[in-house]
Amino acid sequence: MSRQEERKGGFAPFLLMALLTGSSMTACATVQQESVEQAPPAKVLFVGNSFTYYNNSLHKHFRKLTWASGLFTPENSRSRIMTISGGHLPEHAGGFENVVTAEDWDVVVMQGHSLGPISERTAMPFREAARKYAATARMHGVRPVFFMTWAYTGQPEMTAQLDKAYTAIGRELGAQVVPVGLAFATVTAERPDIPVRIADARHPSLSGTYLAACTFFAALYNQSPVGLEYDAGLGAETAAYLQQVAWTSVQDYASREAAWMPLKH
Repeated sequence: MSRQEERKGGFAPFLLMALLTGSSMTACATVQQESVEQAPPAKVLFVGNSFTYYNNSLHKHFRKLTWASGLFTPENSRSRIMTISGGHLPEHAGGFENVVTAEDWDVVVMQGHSLGPISERTAMPFREAARKYAATARMHGVRPVFFMTWAYTGQPEMTAQLDKAYTAIGRELGAQVVPVGLAFATVTAERPDIPVRIADARHPSLSGTYLAACTFFAALYNQSPVGLEYDAGLGAETAAYLQQVAWTSVQDYASREAAWMPLKH
């Protein structure tokens, strides 16, 4: 049995999620429970737009954190991006399956446009693409994960909107959501001296990309990034703070989702 075939029978989110049944099953949900004992993902594909590729790309900082942790080396791990500038999730339809099947990926991370999940015009296409891509990924033994993005500078209300939208699709599909947007909101409130967005109010600064990478490390490996030596050139104090925010954000989000599950039986 190939590694991919093995994953088809055992791939799973690290956090338990709920998969909602049809609309006629009011207030009813089926919990999709999958093993948390799977091997840490060595091959991670990121699908998104400039929020992913800014600052020499999120995936490169993420890989350097995994190497600093000792979990992997450059020889036994792989990350890659498929991005479209300003792209919405449905725009990846032409290449998604080809890229997902090009290698033996463990995880595919899906990042929508910053307004995609919350704009009236684009929310439904976002959800439809998310459903299609998650099914495609699982068909090929790859675990789907969603990248919760962040609010624009001066528009803090977007945080709750994005949280609601990504959490809803994660619950519906039984897929893990990485709460990067919640980590951004924390840093914005606590440490305005560490800007996580650039002057355009949308794209991440190097600190923002590093924070996102730390949040993915914490979520995908269920392990704290606090103390990892890789700091992306930000300095030890800044890196340590961002590492802690990432870990706390992931833990808080996981606790919230765990508390939600029993209420839906």
